[in-house]
Amino acid sequence: MPGLGTHVTHILLAEFDIDKGASLTHQYPQIIGTDEHLLAELMLPDGAHLRPEDWTVFFLNQSIPDPDDISINGDNNSSDQEENRPPLLYALNLVRTKHDKEARRGAVVKAMAICTKHQFLHIYKPILLLALENYFRNPSIDCLASLYEAVNTMDVSFMPRFSPQEKVILRASESKDLFEEKFEEFEKNKQENQNNRSNQPTTSVAEISSKGNVHKDRHFYETKVHYNGINLPIRVPLTINPEEVGDFSLIKLITTFSPASPSPNTHPFHPHLDTSGNQTHPIILLLNALLTQKRIIFLGQGHPSGDVANYVLAACAMGSGSGGVLRGFSERAFPYTNLKQLDDLLKVPGFIAGVTNRIFEDHSSWWDVLCNIDTGKISVSKDILTPSYGTKQDDRSEEGSKSPSSSKNEPWGREKWDTADHEFMAEVMHAINHHYGETAIRGKFQEYVQRFTRLTALYEIETFGATKIGITPADTDTDRILGTGLAFPDENAKLREVAANMNRIEGWRQTISYKYYQLDFQHYLKTRSIKSFDVYFQIAKLKTLKNMPEKEVETLFKAFAESVLTDDQIIEFLSYLPQNQGGLFPVGLGLFYHLKSVRNYTVELFNRINEHMTGSKFVQSLNYFQKFAYERQLEIQRENQHLNKNNKLSQPQDMFLGA
Repeated sequence: MPGLGTHVTHILLAEFDIDKGASLTHQYPQIIGTDEHLLAELMLPDGAHLRPEDWTVFFLNQSIPDPDDISINGDNNSSDQEENRPPLLYALNLVRTKHDKEARRGAVVKAMAICTKHQFLHIYKPILLLALENYFRNPSIDCLASLYEAVNTMDVSFMPRFSPQEKVILRASESKDLFEEKFEEFEKNKQENQNNRSNQPTTSVAEISSKGNVHKDRHFYETKVHYNGINLPIRVPLTINPEEVGDFSLIKLITTFSPASPSPNTHPFHPHLDTSGNQTHPIILLLNALLTQKRIIFLGQGHPSGDVANYVLAACAMGSGSGGVLRGFSERAFPYTNLKQLDDLLKVPGFIAGVTNRIFEDHSSWWDVLCNIDTGKISVSKDILTPSYGTKQDDRSEEGSKSPSSSKNEPWGREKWDTADHEFMAEVMHAINHHYGETAIRGKFQEYVQRFTRLTALYEIETFGATKIGITPADTDTDRILGTGLAFPDENAKLREVAANMNRIEGWRQTISYKYYQLDFQHYLKTRSIKSFDVYFQIAKLKTLKNMPEKEVETLFKAFAESVLTDDQIIEFLSYLPQNQGGLFPVGLGLFYHLKSVRNYTVELFNRINEHMTGSKFVQSLNYFQKFAYERQLEIQRENQHLNKNNKLSQPQDMFLGA
């Protein structure tokens, strides 16, 4: 029996039998360990016989930890538990119905699924289509074996691996040749291996580039799968975030549940969900439900299971900040489920599930929030639990501060609704209506969730005196002047935003994703490259604040020039300045500052960035005015250096003449 494959661990085959119902026929190369009847039901969704083809996704080996068991103090134990768990498997399933007059019900229904540890499971769609067609012609386990061998011989040994910061930079750029040097290095090694096998002379990087590699889109790695005599081209996405699974559309999710003429919400006020009262935008309500771990159902009556599955995958990505900020959503996601799995579903806290049976809508005790993809309406259950205005006792309570929301007599957050959410959704809808791409929209939600986590850290510092999810002055070298946290135009804006978000902050603090974020943030503090100051906060100040004191501006740009030195530090710095949000523009404002020292620090920083392979593309993309100012400052520096050099050369002669 062959071992588990590198890319695909299992191939499953299910079919519908008129006597037995849905049944699992084959598991290759070995039994997967999940209940066979459950697998068959997932692979043959309700109504599959009514359409010729249906794609869906389901997850296996989901394990929901107890939030109380996720501890920073027990960091090693927590990571050991995660390592000992079986890996989360993503299953891509294709079910097809073929009409056959000789069949007892006039049709034959079969489904084949690929189980993989890769989130980019959609790359296997072409080969799965061919394999299932082959199985219809020759129904034997040999079809599964040949598919298994083909997908696991896909060569990705020369695929570059990007750091999280490099992924951020690449995702936000439309440039197809970003990080070209990484690909050329890998492709040179690949060419050398091929030459060694065939005793051919070594090929240079220049020769590799001349063959057209520089014209490839470096957001993907191009390879192929050889199956049944056919070479199938495969493009592996390189910028996918941890909680992004498959090829869902976040834009479709947003447009489906964004009414053209919004009307006030009619359900009773819920402190976690209604951050703008009865005027809360449906997408914000859904995002709040995701952040505060509510039970969420996506209903598509009579729709293909693949439709509801894509909405679930999009929701997981949105709640996690486009998969790049929070985690813990995929392990609670059920892209497709049905009534037979109801008991298991209801045991999962804060599940996100897709269903095609309308009976779920009639049982409001099964869910907290229901999203009907036919009507575009998001409903809040009349049976949803409404939390008291108090905080869960935690390890900070002994420090003497109580949460402002602990008073049941004061409706905290209700007196001033969050207008920032309305502005955010207006910005998102404007971008969608003007045909911004999927990546740009995901970037907006990533920034939104990132800001929310920082707001939570600020809330915890002011309420409990400390936080485990934010950079504090003690974590930097320039805390007295530059500070840490979030940038606000003024103190009133800060108070308004904290008050408006207080209830959903309290809701998020009790969730699994919050506990995970505590662990992840402590890991970030240990592994970050720039430790002398809070990069996010300083760049946010340049974008937000209009009148910073001269001393603070000078200290800020001096910190930039003195702390962004190595390749890793430059990459980390640039990751906070994505090109689709203006790139180096806020830092480039230092080129126009009235203090000469600030201009010099900016030029010094830009020179260093310009010498970096990736950084040079950021400098090249400066707008005309900043590029001209940068070149002008360089010219002034060269003139000054030339004058200083001439003055030094003339000094001995002057001294001699004076003598």
